[in-house]
Amino acid sequence: MHLIYLFVIAFVNSIDNIGIGVAYSVGRIKIGFYKNIIISAIAFFVSYIAAISGSIISSFLSDNVCTMLSVIILVVMGSKMIIKSIIEKDEDEYKVKNIKYSEVISIGLVLALDDVGSSVSSGLSGYSAFAISLPYFIISIMIFMLSDYGTRLFGKLKIGKKATIISGAVMILMGLLELVG
Repeated sequence: MHLIYLFVIAFVNSIDNIGIGVAYSVGRIKIGFYKNIIISAIAFFVSYIAAISGSIISSFLSDNVCTMLSVIILVVMGSKMIIKSIIEKDEDEYKVKNIKYSEVISIGLVLALDDVGSSVSSGLSGYSAFAISLPYFIISIMIFMLSDYGTRLFGKLKIGKKATIISGAVMILMGLLELVG
């Protein structure tokens, strides 16, 4: 059950990755295998460091305080996703003509930094840093490899901002479920 939780958190935090993958597909820009590995590796390492930070913090605090901090972080992140999606214009800020390795590193860092809060939160909950980081790596690779298929699906569904709002709600729900579990 814990592994499912970590994959759900990683997936919910990877909605930005899906948006970028779809944007590149629409612009007929392929990330490529090696660039995908770079983005995924950055996601793994940033998540790993954040999870270790959460584990270190948890050694100084009680289990109840760690759980509450974890819940607060997830609820705030989910709320932020929903609010940002409602306020944001429908512009596609990630669409580019040509992707270079410097852009790959920038994108990888931006996407990975979005995941820091949930990695710290999961570390506070007592999960191992590797178990927290691995889902981010796997999901990032899958998202960019499947972005062409996602483009067709999202184009047909025309869900736009609704996907981010749903993801934010799932993030809040995951946080609240920690209170029960």
